[in-house]
Amino acid sequence: MPRREARMRIALISPDYLPVPPVKYGGIERVVYTLAEELVDRGHDVTLYAPIGSQTRAKLIPYLHHGHDMWQIPSFVKLTLPPGIDVIHDHTQLSVVGQKKLPVPTVCTIHNPLHNPVKHPVYLSKRHLELFGHNQDRYVYNGLNPDEYQFSDHKDDYLLYIGSIIEYKGVHHAIEVAVRTNQKLIIAGPIYDHNYFHHQIIPRIIANPNIQYIGEVGGQERQDLLKKARCMLFPTLCEEPFGLVMIEALVCGTPVLALSNGSVSEVMSGFPNLICHSVDQMGEKAAHEVLPSSDEMRAYVLNNFTTSIMTDRYLDIYQQVINEES
Repeated sequence: MPRREARMRIALISPDYLPVPPVKYGGIERVVYTLAEELVDRGHDVTLYAPIGSQTRAKLIPYLHHGHDMWQIPSFVKLTLPPGIDVIHDHTQLSVVGQKKLPVPTVCTIHNPLHNPVKHPVYLSKRHLELFGHNQDRYVYNGLNPDEYQFSDHKDDYLLYIGSIIEYKGVHHAIEVAVRTNQKLIIAGPIYDHNYFHHQIIPRIIANPNIQYIGEVGGQERQDLLKKARCMLFPTLCEEPFGLVMIEALVCGTPVLALSNGSVSEVMSGFPNLICHSVDQMGEKAAHEVLPSSDEMRAYVLNNFTTSIMTDRYLDIYQQVINEES
């Protein structure tokens, strides 16, 4: 059961380029949505700033501009913020509301591998905090609502990469693993680097009928991919702050083989045998590793990475920040 806490008036600030919840790709927006819904369920008065077309049980204030100009957000929030808001929670990429230092306590979740110059930053993992917060601030793991994810212990015979198509996500390494192990690979996600896609990904897809790019996915198609994959590959090459898709796969009962970069060692700490220290090792594990049971993987997420756990931590931080500024 969710704990009881004093009712707060909270303003959540989402980025301005995808609706909440996202139709297809959009990890930040998915986190903002589940946090807003959980806060409403707990009786808090929640106002959500998000693009037109967003759906929420919170009070929606839609942006009047049409995306990709995040510096319009702070002045819009300043003009429209309802009276009596106790705390603002800024999820924009550059913490643009937090940087404007409005006269309301403002918590800023940092979703990218960077440091924003704000008073109350919150990072997404211990590693993220260590690198960009100098161990002086706070961190909160992302969470998900398990009721929104379908579970299956029956798997089809394919590997899955799901995420943005950009070099630092290591899509080419997912292809290497599939080629070395002669396994089918499905690649899904938006193309963020067209030069990389056309020069490093397309030729390898054309050369190998086992590799398929299906574009960006959402809804039931995304659920089916996550729950039916024999294994998901997470070959990130960057200092990944969290990696939401890892816990999305696990809660569906699907194992994740991940390169040990960024937060991977924390998010995957319950399954250290699935953490890989090289592409060679990922290939070996994809071919030969004894994988954990689907029930075990779902239970791990339920015990560590739910929206409820995330919300508990944020509510503690809201109260701490309010107390600090009172």
